[in-house]
Amino acid sequence: MDEIFKINDKIIKRIMQKPDNAKTFLEKILPEKLKKRIDFSSLEIGPTNYVSQEFKEFFADIIIKTKIISKDGVKLLTDICFIFEHKTEAHRKIFIQFLKYMVQEWQKDIDKNIPLRIIVPIVFYHGKKPWKVSPSFAGQFDIDDDIKEYLLNFKYILFDTATWDFREETDEQLKNNVFLLSAMALMKYAYNDDHETIEGIFNFWREKGFTGDIENVIFFLTYISETKDLSQKQLKELLIKTKLEGGEIMETLAQRLRAEGKRMGIEEGLRQGLKEGLKEGIEEGEKKGKLETAKRMLNSGLTVKDIVTFTGLSEKEVRTFIN
Repeated sequence: MDEIFKINDKIIKRIMQKPDNAKTFLEKILPEKLKKRIDFSSLEIGPTNYVSQEFKEFFADIIIKTKIISKDGVKLLTDICFIFEHKTEAHRKIFIQFLKYMVQEWQKDIDKNIPLRIIVPIVFYHGKKPWKVSPSFAGQFDIDDDIKEYLLNFKYILFDTATWDFREETDEQLKNNVFLLSAMALMKYAYNDDHETIEGIFNFWREKGFTGDIENVIFFLTYISETKDLSQKQLKELLIKTKLEGGEIMETLAQRLRAEGKRMGIEEGLRQGLKEGLKEGIEEGEKKGKLETAKRMLNSGLTVKDIVTFTGLSEKEVRTFIN
C-alpha cells in the first residue's frame, strides 16, 4: 500500500505541475458558483517539496494560486490558493493538516501586512474504502447548531475516484486532455488488476492519437508495470490486441524498467552495506570492550579460564591478547 501511494503521489505531482492540467481539473471539480469567480488565466503552481520531514505537516502536496474575480467580472480581487492533498485512506486528521497549513500561510500575510489569502482545501481520494469524513470542520463536533456557530469552520472539496467513471466522462475539455484523463483513470483502478481497464485506456490512446507521445506512453506503461500484476509479455499482448505499436514502446519500456531496477538494486545494496557495516561496527566495539575487561581481569590476577567464562571470548583470543 505504501509503495503504491508513493507511486501515485509522484503521478499526481507530475499532473498538477502543468497549469493546463490544473485548470482542467479545477474546472471539473469546483462548484459552479466558485468556478465563475476564478481567474483561470493567472494560475500558478506553488512548490510541492517541503524542507524536511519535521515540517511536512505545514505543506500541502500541491498549491495552486490564482485570483478571485469581482461579481461584476470587471476586476481581480484578492489571491486564492487551492491546497491539494492526495489520500488513500479516509481520516478526519485531514482537517488538522489543512488547518496547520492555513495558519502558517495567514501568519505570513499578517507579517507582511497584506490581506489574508483565501485558501480552499481539495482532497483527491482513491482508496479502497468509502470516504466517510464530513466535508465540514464544524461537523466534527458533536454539538448543537447554537454552539457550532461560534466554532471555526471550513470545508474541503472532495474528488473521489470511486464515484467517477472515465468511460462515461462528458466534459470535452477533460476528454481532450489525454494525459490528465489517463492518469486519473489509472489511479482510480490502482488497486484493481483487471486487464479490461488497461485495454480500455489503450483503445482511448489509439483513438486520440496519443501513441505518438512516446515519453508519456512509456511513463504510463512504467506506472502500470509498477502497480499492476501484469508481466511484460501480457502488457505486450494487450498493446498488440489494441493495435498499438508494441516494438519500439516495449523496447523503451524494458530499458526504463532495467534502469529503474538497477537504481533500486544500487540503493538496496547501499542500505544493506550500511546495515552490515553498522552491525560489524557494533560487534567490533563489543569485542574491544571485552578485551579491555580481559586486560583488567588479567591485571587482577584472574586465570585465562576465568576470563573466558566472564567475557565470552575464546581461549585463543585471550591468549593472543596476552601475548
